[in-house]
Amino acid sequence: MNKNIRVDILDMLGNYGEYVCHIGEAMDKVGISISKMRRLTGLNHEIVKKYYEDKTVRIDKDVLSRITYVLLTFGINPKDLLEYIPPKK
Repeated sequence: MNKNIRVDILDMLGNYGEYVCHIGEAMDKVGISISKMRRLTGLNHEIVKKYYEDKTVRIDKDVLSRITYVLLTFGINPKDLLEYIPPKK
């Protein structure tokens, strides 16, 4: 392996961008509280709160699907819920 390529890869580690969750903003926009989202999805209050506050470490596809379904019925586009922010160079 070319040594320059290896250095570039090592420089990238830990700097690959991040996802930002806009579920809390979407819930506020349509007037859905954490408690109401919990009731509508059947999810645990703390789980909904983590998504609302963008404090999740891992995205659970089932949780995201339930929340997205509810927000979709209120006219929120699923594409607006998650945003990828590339790394700064």
